[in-house]
Amino acid sequence: MDITSLKYFIKVCQDKNFTKSAKELFITQQALSRIISNLEKELGASLFKRTSRGVELTELAEYVYPKADKLIEEFNIFQDDIYNRVKKKKRKLKVGFAPGTLRTLGTKEIVEFSKDCLGIDIVIYEYKDMECEASVLNGNLDIACTINPRNAIDFSYYHLKKDYFVAVVNKNNPIAKKESISFIDLRNEKLILLDETFRIQSLIMEHFLEAGFEPNVYTKCAFDLLIAYDFVALNKGVFVFVNSLANVANYNELCCVPINTSTAVWDIGFIVKKDTKINQTMKIFMNYFLSKNNQNIIT
Repeated sequence: MDITSLKYFIKVCQDKNFTKSAKELFITQQALSRIISNLEKELGASLFKRTSRGVELTELAEYVYPKADKLIEEFNIFQDDIYNRVKKKKRKLKVGFAPGTLRTLGTKEIVEFSKDCLGIDIVIYEYKDMECEASVLNGNLDIACTINPRNAIDFSYYHLKKDYFVAVVNKNNPIAKKESISFIDLRNEKLILLDETFRIQSLIMEHFLEAGFEPNVYTKCAFDLLIAYDFVALNKGVFVFVNSLANVANYNELCCVPINTSTAVWDIGFIVKKDTKINQTMKIFMNYFLSKNNQNIIT
């Protein structure tokens, strides 16, 4: 019994089809069948039952599969560790951060802790949400921390934290006197929003439409968000933004009013391209922040 045979066994368990597994393993079906047959001879029992649709796992295969899968995972970790020690190669990770996420997780912690304690050199890229998604898909990024794309076809998503939206308003606006509002309360307001390259924009627009109206947009911001605060200070409109990211401390004229809508949340986390094998470097980095935010870690 060897590692390669176990890897092939695991692949057949996952696909339940010798033809499909052989094709994806880049070997002939005859060769794959021979490897499995030799493994069965060594074990002294059958692992698969052939059916019209492919194969079914025997009771022994059901028992062996999870143990073999765990063994292969541990072997890969061991192999990576030895390779890095022999080559003295620093583990690098290309991570994209959408607006606000780098600050939310902690810039100093990401840079210094990851390097000194996790042994990982983080190459940081700052992109808008949709640029992060595109860069993960084309392989320019290993991981991105961004708003939930709600796209299970292209991405695996690992939730980190949520925050609510606020209306940044001029204190002379009657809304400023309210403890909280809903989207319907903004029907007659001129609005300052982000442009469509921010995924937050599509989420906010969904809630305006659910409230039964199209917003009266004064302007949309693309890069310099300070302009949004300046417009609100001039009482030109209301800026809809994320609570933890809204910074009105430098403006005596402004305040934040919570938008009390349970489905309107800034949901951020890590995205990885769907079906990507999460290597040990990625796992160490993501699990540190997942654990810190009391989320389930990647096993």
